[in-house]
Amino acid sequence: MSGQLCEAVIKRDKWVENLKKKAEHTAKVTYNNERATMILNTTYKTAMEGNLIPDRETLVTRIGNMIKSPNSNWSEKKPKWELPRTYFDA
Repeated sequence: MSGQLCEAVIKRDKWVENLKKKAEHTAKVTYNNERATMILNTTYKTAMEGNLIPDRETLVTRIGNMIKSPNSNWSEKKPKWELPRTYFDA
């Protein structure tokens, strides 16, 4: 080995840095008091309308569906950060 990081490690490190920046932005900007109040009220409204996820199985299914069939925004960004399927093969 030449001591250089492989492409997958470099991509992973960029992804981690991206996540750290997003977390910082989320903490400072996205969830300020006004936004938190709006989310609380929306969640209460949703609960009152009976649109809650009824059980763990439904939750797991919905998460799986989001991963397998991401929305268009994530579908466009996913290839940039995705590791090859053989990355963890021995």
